[in-house]
Amino acid sequence: MGMTESLETTNKAVVECLVRDIVNGGQVDLLDEVLADDFIAHGVGPGPSGADGMRRLIAAWRTAFPDWQDHIEEIVAEGDLVVIKIAARGTHTGPLLGIEPTGEAVQWGMIEMVRLADGKITEQWGYSDFSEVVRRLREVAASQLDPETEQGV
Repeated sequence: MGMTESLETTNKAVVECLVRDIVNGGQVDLLDEVLADDFIAHGVGPGPSGADGMRRLIAAWRTAFPDWQDHIEEIVAEGDLVVIKIAARGTHTGPLLGIEPTGEAVQWGMIEMVRLADGKITEQWGYSDFSEVVRRLREVAASQLDPETEQGV
């Protein structure tokens, strides 16, 4: 049991580093230390692969939400898997998916599961309610463009 606890503790530390230091702290140079060379993110549509893919993804998110922060609400490890429940927040001050900046402060939740091998993340699967955020930002952006809405008519 001690060996599994040690592995699980190590794996949790790697995932916490990803959130704390890389996502929240902006230290994207650490991606090479926490992601395996063949890292792949599974999800709806093609996800990023490798450290360079994650760097591009994080840069896009930071452009849209410069103050973006993830807060780990729960973290569970078993064997080579770690699952985290995240509360994310940010202010939409840059372009995102064709939506011009709205200035809206938004929040969304995520559940992420990652597989690790030899102390590095090899795979990631995730679920997020971010589609609701996108819907809201589209509504706000449209109302900001509509002169009647701006005048309260």
